[in-house]
Amino acid sequence: MADVRPFRGVRYSSARLDAVLCPPYDVIPPELAKALRRRKRGAVHLELPEGGAARYARAAALWRRWTSDGTLALDPRPAFYVIEERYKLNGRARVRRGFLAALGATPRAARAIVAHERTLSKPKADRLKMLDAMKVNVSPIFGVFPDPSRAARRALAAAARRRADASGTSHAGVAYRLWRVDDPKATQVLRRALAPRGVLIADGHHRYSVSRTHHARTRLPGSDAVLAYLVPDEDAGLVVLPTHRIAAESLIERARRFARLEAFKSLPALESALARSKNPYAFGLVEKGFWLGEPRPDGCRSGLAVEWLGSRLLSRTAPDKMSYTPDAALAARRARASRGAAVLVKPFTVAQVRRAAKTVGLLPQKSTYFYPKIATGLVFRPLAA
Repeated sequence: MADVRPFRGVRYSSARLDAVLCPPYDVIPPELAKALRRRKRGAVHLELPEGGAARYARAAALWRRWTSDGTLALDPRPAFYVIEERYKLNGRARVRRGFLAALGATPRAARAIVAHERTLSKPKADRLKMLDAMKVNVSPIFGVFPDPSRAARRALAAAARRRADASGTSHAGVAYRLWRVDDPKATQVLRRALAPRGVLIADGHHRYSVSRTHHARTRLPGSDAVLAYLVPDEDAGLVVLPTHRIAAESLIERARRFARLEAFKSLPALESALARSKNPYAFGLVEKGFWLGEPRPDGCRSGLAVEWLGSRLLSRTAPDKMSYTPDAALAARRARASRGAAVLVKPFTVAQVRRAAKTVGLLPQKSTYFYPKIATGLVFRPLAA
C-alpha cells in the first residue's frame, strides 16, 4: 500500500516563479549554476549552495532567514500540490500533470516503492549532510504510478481548471502552473487512487535512500516521509529519454569483441538504425565513425541495453571516466573532445523499465532520463511542519 499524504508546504510568497526555479542538484553543470546564482532569491542557493564544507550550514542559515523575512511562507493546512508542465520536445508541444505529496520513507512504506537504479555513495553522503543541516526536503523525488481507472488523472484535470496559485517558466523553457488542493474530498480521491499502487522511482534514488537512512537514524518528526512528485504512468506528457554514455577512453576494440558492428555515414542515420533495431541490447557507438552494435546478450534478462552495457562493454570503465547526457549530438561532441567514445542507448518505455526492475532488480545508475526533470522551488517540505 503506497503511503501518500498531504503536507504543509513552504512556498515563495510571490506567485511568479520565473526567477527562482532551478533543476535538481545533479543536473546543474557549473556554468548553469553560475548563471542561476545571480538570482539572489533563487532556489539554487538551497539546492546547490556554494561554500565547500560550509555550504550545508550556509543553506540552513539562508532557509531560516528566508522563512523569517517573508521570502518563503508556510501554508496554513496540509495539501497536495497539483503541478502542470508545458514543454516542447523535438518540436512537439506536450503537457504533463502530476502532484507533490509526502511519500512514506519507513521500512513498511518502502515495500510499495520500486527502485530501478543503483546508487553511489558520494551523492548520498552529500544529500544526507544537507538533510541533517536543513531538516527540509528542498527538491522532490520523481515517482510514477499506474492509474488504470483514470481517477487520478481526472482529479488532476479538475484541479487544473481553476486559476493557478503560482506559475513560472524554468531556464529550460518549461512553463509551470501550480494549484494547492486541500479540500478533504479532493485529497482523498488522490490518496485512494494511489493506495493500492506501487510507485516506481523515476528520479531521485539517492534522495529516497537518504530519507530512509535519516529517518532510521534520527526518528525526527516528519522524517518518515519525503517530498515526491507523482505522475500517472499513462499521462500523455510522460517521456522517458535514453541516457547516453560518454567514456573518456577508446571502446571500439572492446566493442568488436562483444558485438557485430555496422558502419553508418552520419549520426542521424545511426540514431534511426538504432531505433529500428529489434535487438533490445543494440547500441550506437561514436568513435572513428558511427557504428551500430548488435550484441549477443549472454546472461542478460532485463531487455534493456543499459544492463548489457554495464556488465559487458563498460564494465571496466572507471566512474570518473564516465559522463551522461540524453542528447546524442552532445554525447558525440563530448566524446570527440575527450578523444573517447559515445555509447548511444536505445529508447524504451515506462512499462519496459518496470519489467526490467521486476526481472533483474537494480539497473546501472543513470539508466533513465524522465524528461523534463521536475523543477526545484515549486514547494518545499520542512520535516517539522
